[in-house]
Amino acid sequence: MKTLFIAAGLAAGILLSGSAAALENTVKPEVTAPLASSPKVALLVGNSYSFYNCGVHTYLRGFMKAGTPKENMKTRLLTISSGSLSFHDMAFYLSPHEQDPYAKVKDGRLEHPMFDVVLLQENSAGATSAKRAPYFEKYVKLDAEIIRKAGSVPMVVMTWPKKDKPHEIKKLADTTIRIANDAKTQVIPVGLAFMEAIREKPELELYMPDKSHPSAAGSYLYGAVLYSTLFHRSPENINYAGECEKPLPPETSAFLRRIAWKTVTEFYGWKK
Repeated sequence: MKTLFIAAGLAAGILLSGSAAALENTVKPEVTAPLASSPKVALLVGNSYSFYNCGVHTYLRGFMKAGTPKENMKTRLLTISSGSLSFHDMAFYLSPHEQDPYAKVKDGRLEHPMFDVVLLQENSAGATSAKRAPYFEKYVKLDAEIIRKAGSVPMVVMTWPKKDKPHEIKKLADTTIRIANDAKTQVIPVGLAFMEAIREKPELELYMPDKSHPSAAGSYLYGAVLYSTLFHRSPENINYAGECEKPLPPETSAFLRRIAWKTVTEFYGWKK
């Protein structure tokens, strides 16, 4: 089983850019070390936040192909529209099935785990709704246990607040981190990266007109944060503009890559 190796502040009331204090979480992540090695096969379980714009896995693949060194991680995306983690049968997903190219079976058993890492992306209200949060906590813990028993590493994706509710980022971030800490899983700080990008460049549209789902720029940022976290590597110098016939302007993609690495390094306390 793979395992995880387990400032500047306020000045005149203004959060200084580039400081760890600039991030909007107050609960600190407990699992902060990089993965022991670069994953080769990943599963991302979630909902429409992850499948918009041809899927965040296509953005992640774009970063992997254009980066140095080139990464060849395979990524399976399993999403349910408007779904919560409770909708997903994790044990079923991690079991061998006929014709599954990721499953090498001998005598009815897997010869090795199907996935190195499994990413859990909850419903957008999972961390902010008093009604939904207990289920978010319940299924992160249950799924993390199932994932570890299958020989994989569980990780939790922090989503983002709706466009017209930016004040919810603190609650969203702190709830996600607390739940992940209790389950001894790593958090991927996508929502914090969204808010950092909005803070620095509010005119950049990260949302679709519904004020909830990611625009092409939002999916690009999501993918850049995944790349930064999974491979412990900056995407800043990667010449890649996006997917799904929605390439971003060079200055926009460069900005989002910088924000992704800035957020990830500050969140985990990594050296740049």
